[in-house]
Amino acid sequence: MKAKLLACCSAIALAALTGCSGSQSGINRSLGQADATRSLVNENKLDASMTSNSYSKLVAAKALKEDGKIEEAQALAEQSELEMRLAIAKSENEKAKIEDKKLEEALRADEERKVLYQSILEKESKK
Repeated sequence: MKAKLLACCSAIALAALTGCSGSQSGINRSLGQADATRSLVNENKLDASMTSNSYSKLVAAKALKEDGKIEEAQALAEQSELEMRLAIAKSENEKAKIEDKKLEEALRADEERKVLYQSILEKESKK
């Protein structure tokens, strides 16, 4: 009976330790991904107003991890990363809109030149 109790307690302890290590690796992964995304934000030189809130959440997530509040820290780290990814996506979208506008203007100018050249060609061919 004592052997069964000892085996059961050992199994529960092992499960608890495994659960904790899984949580630790999860929070470490979430924080690592958020830090990597933060590096992308810095590389893209995004406006600080777009990412200051998400950076604050990342700092808070690290503090929560140190306090042992793993689940809250992981949730905050993941939210921080998502907000930074959203800021990057919005920035890329704005850049694409600007490029699209430039290309539309160039196309419009090309079409106007085409009409001009066609009218010149028609005048010259009538002579």
